[in-house]
Amino acid sequence: MIQKNILKGLFIFIGQLFFAQNNESQKIDSLTKIEVVNSICNSLINNYVFPDKAKVMTDFLKQQTQNNIFRSVTDPNQFANEIQKALRSVNEDNHLRIEYNPRLEKDIIKFLANKKGSNAILADQIKKDEKQNFYFKKLEIMPSNMGYIEFTNFAVPSPSARKTVHSAMQFISHTDGLIIDLRNNFGGNGEMLGEILSYFFPTKTYTGKTYNRIENKWTDSYIGNKKEITDGLKLGMPLYILTSRRTFSAAESFAYTLQSMKKAVIIGNTSKGGAHATRSFSMGNGFVAFIPYSREENVITKTDWEGVGVIPDIETEEQNCILTAQNHFLNQKLLTEKDEDEKRKINWQINFNKSKSSNVIINPTEATKFAGRFSEFEVTLSGNQLMFRDTNQKSNEPRKAIAITANLFQIGTDYQVEFITDSNNVCNAIKMYWDDGYEETINRTK
Repeated sequence: MIQKNILKGLFIFIGQLFFAQNNESQKIDSLTKIEVVNSICNSLINNYVFPDKAKVMTDFLKQQTQNNIFRSVTDPNQFANEIQKALRSVNEDNHLRIEYNPRLEKDIIKFLANKKGSNAILADQIKKDEKQNFYFKKLEIMPSNMGYIEFTNFAVPSPSARKTVHSAMQFISHTDGLIIDLRNNFGGNGEMLGEILSYFFPTKTYTGKTYNRIENKWTDSYIGNKKEITDGLKLGMPLYILTSRRTFSAAESFAYTLQSMKKAVIIGNTSKGGAHATRSFSMGNGFVAFIPYSREENVITKTDWEGVGVIPDIETEEQNCILTAQNHFLNQKLLTEKDEDEKRKINWQINFNKSKSSNVIINPTEATKFAGRFSEFEVTLSGNQLMFRDTNQKSNEPRKAIAITANLFQIGTDYQVEFITDSNNVCNAIKMYWDDGYEETINRTK
C-alpha cells in the first residue's frame, strides 16, 4: 500500500525533476492559445500561493492576449516560454513554470485517474532514482576526521532510498565534523527532505508552519528523529552546508532550516531563492503548469527565503568552499583541543589547506637567504621559485616550496618547512613539520 504523503510528494515534483520535456514541434492555432491561457489563469486563481499575486499575473496575461502579443507564435514550446516569461515579468517566482510536454500531461492525468496509475508512475520513478544512486554522488572521510557528503537531489522516499541515505549517514557517523555539499542540488521531494533532516534533530522540534493554498489552511511543522527512518541514528557533530547560486528549492529548505536552528554553518554563495512548494497541473492541449501552492513560515525568522535565497554565514567563492569549511572546523577544534600532539596535527592541516590557495609572493632577494644545505636537505632558488630537495630520496628532483607565510612553506604533501632567522636576519636553521605531529629542527650545514 502506498502512503498518501509519498504520492503527494511525488505529485508535487513530477515532471520538474524526472521527466524530459517533449520538444516535438507542431503548430498551434489561436483558439488553442486562448484555451491554454484561460486554463492557466483559472489554475493560478485557484491554486497559486498568493491570491493577490495570482490576480496580478492573470490580469496581465489576459491583457497581453487581448493585445495579440502572442499572435505570431505558433510553436507550442515557444508559446509556453512566452507565457512563462510574461507571468514572471510581473511576479518573479522561479518555481512558476509553463511547459509544452504532452507526455508529462498524460502522466499527470494517469497519476490522478486511479491508484493503479499512480502506483505505476511511482514505481517507475523509484527505478530511475535507483540508477542515480538516489543522487548520492560522493562520501569521504577527510583529514582531521571530517566527513563529506555530496548529493544532488532529494529522491522519492522508498525502502531502497532510505537504505542508501542511512548507509551514507552511518558512514560519517563517527566523524568529528561534517560537510554536506548542496552546491549542485536543485531540490526534489519534500518528504525526503524531512527524512534526511531528521538525522540532525534528536528530539521532536517545532520548526514553524506551512500554508497550503489548495486546502486553504495552515499546518504546524515538526522535525524529529523517527526510529523507523533513522534506526535511532542521531548526528550532532559540527555541520557545514555548502551552497551556490544554483542551490534551489528543497536544498534551500534543508540549509535554511539547519541555519535558523543554529545547527549548521552555511558556506558559499547566496542560493537561488525558491521557497514555494510546487504542483504540476494539466492545462490541456499538451501544456503543463508548475504552480507554487504552498509556503513556509519559519519559527525563528517568521518568513522564508523566497526571492532572497539562503544567505551564507561565510561567503566565499565556490572553489574555496571546502577549504573554508575545513579551516573553520579545524580552528574551532583547535580552541578546545588539550593534547599538544593533536594541536600540532591540526595546525599542520590548517597550514596545508592554506597552501592550496596561497597567494603569498616571496621576494627573490629575500629568498636567497634561505638557499643552502641543511643536513640532507638542499634549498635552491630557480628563477623566482624556491626549490627544496631531500638528497636521500631515490628521486632527486627538487620540489617547489609553496609559501604559506613569508618563512613557512609547504613541500608537496609530505611536510612543511619553516626557515628560522636570527636577529641579523640570517637563516641558520630550518624547522620541519610532519602531518603526524612530529617536528624537527635542523641546522645549516653549508
